[in-house]
Amino acid sequence: MSLRVTRIFVTILLFSMWLGVYTSFGSSSDSVIVIKLDGVINVATLELVREGMDEAYKIDAKAVVLLLNTPGGVLDATFNIIEIIEQSSIPVISFVHPKGATAWSAGTFIVLSSHVAAMAPHSVIGSCQPRAYPTGELIEDQKLINSLTGLLVEKAKWHGRNETIAAKFVTENLNIGAEDAKNYGVIEIVADTLEGLLDVVDGMSVEIAEKGQMTIQTRNAAVRYLGASIRVRVLRIISDPMIAYLLFTLGVYGVIFGFFTAGYEGEIIGCILLILGLIGLGFYIDLLTLILITLGGVLIFVEMREPGLQFFGPAGIICLSVGTLFLLRFDPARWLISPEWYQPFMLIVIALVAILTVLSALVLYKIVKAKKKQPATLEFIGGIGRTIDEIGPEKIGFIRFHGEYWKACSDTIIKPNQKVKILAKEGLTLIVEPIEEDVVASEPKKNNPSER
Repeated sequence: MSLRVTRIFVTILLFSMWLGVYTSFGSSSDSVIVIKLDGVINVATLELVREGMDEAYKIDAKAVVLLLNTPGGVLDATFNIIEIIEQSSIPVISFVHPKGATAWSAGTFIVLSSHVAAMAPHSVIGSCQPRAYPTGELIEDQKLINSLTGLLVEKAKWHGRNETIAAKFVTENLNIGAEDAKNYGVIEIVADTLEGLLDVVDGMSVEIAEKGQMTIQTRNAAVRYLGASIRVRVLRIISDPMIAYLLFTLGVYGVIFGFFTAGYEGEIIGCILLILGLIGLGFYIDLLTLILITLGGVLIFVEMREPGLQFFGPAGIICLSVGTLFLLRFDPARWLISPEWYQPFMLIVIALVAILTVLSALVLYKIVKAKKKQPATLEFIGGIGRTIDEIGPEKIGFIRFHGEYWKACSDTIIKPNQKVKILAKEGLTLIVEPIEEDVVASEPKKNNPSER
């Protein structure tokens, strides 16, 4: 069986190598790479564009088409995409597609920065003024407005497009449809389909970095849609602001509550979620926000150790809730997002924080209530419990006593699920010994006539 499995593995490996070589040699330079940019523009979008451009260089593609349908996104990722376009030696065509699609905010920056700008009928671009977090109000910082306006105007000027309309996209939050965009010289082409677009752009002359003027040749070119790699797919999931925020928040609470439960599962899962959330968010973590979250965790810890302080628990929950909100701080200089996407996102964030705050308060209440019901110290001595973990002289584990879990140790090794007798109590740790009668009673009876 082992030899057979080896043969199958080798066969699959050789076939994969042949397929890769065949694909490489069979790839024609008369191809156009198509990259779909749907949803929020973020780090996953940036990585997808990079992979697409690498593939285009590999096969010496005639052009790269970016299919845009986006409400906007992170400005850092947008600027990096624009830099890739401007440094490309292959013509990049931005196409707002399908009919009725949008390329708002960051999407508009990409459209105006491309070598060829195209839109499907009834599609819309514009709304480039950034919004504040968490109010959703338009940013009125003149320095920021001027910098974004100047940038967009320069991109339009570079490619011979309407500079006045480009400025109004930022200063007046202007929106414009496909037909008007073409009539006003904001874009070059209005096309119903991708095939129609490739026919129209064939023969157009564009300015390419380090190459000067270049004629696009896309007629009858093979269209190759770029599929996202596993890495980009994972990034796309965790980079969604809603999912990234959920991961981070659950990670924070998972780590905190993991400290007060048996085992290390809570801390491990919480740390994983926390790391994934940070990767997805990609935001600068303010020092004061970290201090606020840390303070909240310390206050809750103190309340759990010394129940009855009253102020510490609620104050800790407030610190954690406010800290997590401050952590997801949308720096207006880094985000361009449309109000249509922004409002439902804010509702989800607020609802999530409210739910987690209520759950945290309930958990804290239950813990404090259980702590207050602890039996007196004298009631422990002589009590009977049952081990949950294996315990010994140098191995502290948990036992169950009066429906509660207590740390315990013993002079001898005691296996899980054994009855023990409490001899003493040192702080929060119980000193126990095994009950030998329980071991005897657990042995099966032999030669009992009544069982025959």
